[in-house]
Amino acid sequence: MKTSLIAATLNEIEAVRVVLPEISKVGVDEIIVTDGGSTDGTVEFCRESGYTVVEQTGRGYGSAIRQGVEAATGDIIIEFPPDGNSVASKIPDVVAEIEANNYDFVIVSRYKDGAKSYDDDFMTGFGNRMFTGLTNLVFGTSYTDVLVGYRAYRKEAFMQLDLDEDGLSWPLQEAVRFHSHGFKVGEIGGDEPERIGGERKMKPFKTGRDILSLMYREYRIIRNDKRNKKQAK
Repeated sequence: MKTSLIAATLNEIEAVRVVLPEISKVGVDEIIVTDGGSTDGTVEFCRESGYTVVEQTGRGYGSAIRQGVEAATGDIIIEFPPDGNSVASKIPDVVAEIEANNYDFVIVSRYKDGAKSYDDDFMTGFGNRMFTGLTNLVFGTSYTDVLVGYRAYRKEAFMQLDLDEDGLSWPLQEAVRFHSHGFKVGEIGGDEPERIGGERKMKPFKTGRDILSLMYREYRIIRNDKRNKKQAK
């Protein structure tokens, strides 16, 4: 199957100079850089290096991924944060996991099978695990890492989810909806190195508030869907 990798960027010139060539060495059929308005030379470097660049029209991480998916021609989509936090050598593993086990959605978890985050501080590590546990409790999932941005999925399945989150809560909405729509989901372990340069976009308190708001909204959507199906019988 053809693979398309989406790298959402916003002023990540130091990282993309290192990361994108590593992805090219590993091999995917298509690399799409969705840029949110970089002013540090990220776009110029990517174009000069021959990568496809989509200039984001909306705002936020989720909006960037959706535009990347629209432009992608692959059967399997790989979301790959190009800030240094993701390891390119895991790309063949996550694609193989989809193909070998007929998964629709696979997360590269920082907390599975001995994997470790070298970028977490106390607050982010606590928050990642807390929100993952809360997601499992509320939605009946069994994830170990719902907020990491490194994941892959079948485009055909993705197109059925009607995802609408624009911000950094996107990974959570994606994980919840793949599960709630009955698709086969899985995880593999993968270390998270420290980011390379640039500025971390996640603001703990704002992002935490947004995640809780999204969880409540997704819970109501699922509850209403179940109620409507019950009434239709």
